[in-house]
Amino acid sequence: MAKIMVVEDFPIVQEVIKEVLGLEGHNVIFSAFNGQEAIDYFLDKENELPDLVLMDHRMPGKDGITTMKEIFEISDEIIVVFISADPSAQKKALDLGAVDYLIKPLSIKSFIKVVNKYTM
Repeated sequence: MAKIMVVEDFPIVQEVIKEVLGLEGHNVIFSAFNGQEAIDYFLDKENELPDLVLMDHRMPGKDGITTMKEIFEISDEIIVVFISADPSAQKKALDLGAVDYLIKPLSIKSFIKVVNKYTM
């Protein structure tokens, strides 16, 4: 069972991701609606670090690329997978250290396959 953080600004998408992950036995330890909430979580030394961060790109305030770079400054051992409807950031995200970039909409089967690839 992996500890996962979801960074996604749409509540319904967050809920679907959490539901699917829960059915697979994974534990969503934190959900952020924007990049700053994710960074604040990482900065609180009392919080448990996730095994995997599922990151949207286009969010209000701080986008996914900026958020990922800041997370890597806090801990370079975090694994980040992007899940975004914006394919324009794919190359940059992968070049900066994301391990995968999934384009919305995506199938549950392919989503679970990628999550399990990086958490097992």
